[in-house]
Amino acid sequence: MKNSFDDKIKEALENFEMPYDANAWAEFEQQLPSTPAAGNSGGGTFSTWKIAALVAVAAVATSVWYFSKDDAESVPETEQVASETSHAVVNEEHATEINIENKVGVVEKADNEIAEATTTEARGTTTQTEKMTDVDEEIFRSTGNEGPSETVDTKEVSKVEVPSPIKVTPTASNESPIMVNFIASTVTACVDQDVSFINESVGSSAQMVWDFGDGNTSTEKDPIHSFVASGNYTVTLRAEGKTDVIEKTVDIRVNPVPTPAFSAERKLNGYQAIPLYVFSTATQPNEQAMWSFSDGSKVSGTEALQLFRESGKNTAKLTVTNKFGCSTSIDQEFTVEKFNLLAPSAFTPNGDGNNEVFIPEALPEMGVAFEMTIQNPRTGDIVYRTENASAPWNGKLNNSGQKLETGTYVWTVVIKDPVLKNRVFNDKVHLQR
Repeated sequence: MKNSFDDKIKEALENFEMPYDANAWAEFEQQLPSTPAAGNSGGGTFSTWKIAALVAVAAVATSVWYFSKDDAESVPETEQVASETSHAVVNEEHATEINIENKVGVVEKADNEIAEATTTEARGTTTQTEKMTDVDEEIFRSTGNEGPSETVDTKEVSKVEVPSPIKVTPTASNESPIMVNFIASTVTACVDQDVSFINESVGSSAQMVWDFGDGNTSTEKDPIHSFVASGNYTVTLRAEGKTDVIEKTVDIRVNPVPTPAFSAERKLNGYQAIPLYVFSTATQPNEQAMWSFSDGSKVSGTEALQLFRESGKNTAKLTVTNKFGCSTSIDQEFTVEKFNLLAPSAFTPNGDGNNEVFIPEALPEMGVAFEMTIQNPRTGDIVYRTENASAPWNGKLNNSGQKLETGTYVWTVVIKDPVLKNRVFNDKVHLQR
């Protein structure tokens, strides 16, 4: 297309002829120097300057053609340069009297020819753009597309806009990742022992289900469970989300527990007033038995002897522990009357043969080791001491000295039996003569 425009400009300049005006040249010659060249007349001078003017015009035309050949859009600028160059040549040679109107006419004619050439090039450009657009549409049809996503700019013939790929932004899921974890309060338990499970899972939208491996399940967050039989169990926490199912398991070993039984009977048959009991149990190998009573006393072994001194309800408890550290406890209640070794509140050592000595009546019947002391509260002195149930106090100092005066005395009995372990009884007794 540039070559087409250049050809138009070149053709216009080649066909251009400067009109000749004899009067204008005559006036121009009068202003030139009067000295003629050697061997030439006035006509020779006229020929020399005519040739110079024609050379100037040719230079202008050559400049116009040169600056317009690179880009059609620079034609106005080239025309301006040619005009300025023409004026400069005429002014330099003092040719101010040249017919300006003729030059304007020449320039206008050149402008018209340039405008026509520009219009022709624009039409050619539009035609080529349309052809390029048709080719682009054919390419899109062959690839299965309807057409380009944007209209092709006719000013940018060589640039074809290709539709950009669709960007897909992943949608953030509202469901948080599921992480299943829990801890057990112990992994080695005993039958009927409570085991706590603490849920440390992450994922609030997941449904949590516990399976304890013994046929029992739970949907509690932190359940507590006990196993009724010994064995190995696998506890499973199952988390069910929208797309994921995750499980966490922990193995629990459940050990057996002892199954004790005990018997209790009175040691002194026929003496219902004396709450002295014998307790016994049977144990398996590697099992240990411990007896504990409501008065705070404890006895280890398969048998125990207990004397309840407090009136009302008293408790006996048996605990048996096996080699696994598992234990079983059973207890039993006993209701007794107030018991203070069946000691009388007074005695009369006056020689009449009735109620002459003092001894708690239960001591001879119980057959246990003991120590009894009698104290004078007025002086603080011990007036009698014995460990023999067959040697009661007779009212004398140490049972052989002087007779003690009438009054109230304090007695104390300490049971020294290895089973009863220093059980202490005490009260007051009145000596009356």
